Amino acid sequence: MGALRVIGPSEYRRVPWKNGGGITEDVLLLPDGAAHADFDVRISRAPIVEEGPFSAFPGIDRHITRLSANPLSLAFAQETRALARLEPFYFDSALQPRSVLAEGPAEVLNVMTRRGRWHAQVMPATAGNGPLLAAPEGGMVMLYAVTGTWQVGDAAGAVLVRPGETLLAREAQTLRVSGEPNGEAVVAFLTPTGARGEAT
Repeated sequence: MGALRVIGPSEYRRVPWKNGGGITEDVLLLPDGAAHADFDVRISRAPIVEEGPFSAFPGIDRHITRLSANPLSLAFAQETRALARLEPFYFDSALQPRSVLAEGPAEVLNVMTRRGRWHAQVMPATAGNGPLLAAPEGGMVMLYAVTGTWQVGDAAGAVLVRPGETLLAREAQTLRVSGEPNGEAVVAFLTPTGARGEAT
């Protein structure tokens, strides 16, 4: 992977959910060649069109962000959590919450990391608070454009990230980010914490 890489929806890989309850679009799986049974990092976009349980991924930390206007809640054994739009929510993927769709299908972005090997910090970004981005040492930073076109780069040049596209950056140099008015994005900082944590 180069220092800056933009991945478009035509490159996302459509695959069934692990439990067969829907379809997801894999943006990235690490290490290279990994599958849903053995990944260390997974970034995916998924429509949720029917209520039902999430797939179980023991040992995986999941940050889920609702992208759509339609509401989405996750029903756990002890509580139900309503997901605010563009506010990432963390849970242990072994818990298998059930999705609750009050007004029809919803769409989410998932950032999933294997506990003890990678750690993720996920946050929303808007054109008004466009952050300075830098990949953690040995890791990477992701920007998923929800609305508006985003420009990301440094003094050497910049790339455009259009709605639905994903930027991945590996090197630690500071990247300046700007978006169109009312632009929205989701940003994730991915840090390796174990022996297999390598951004290849």
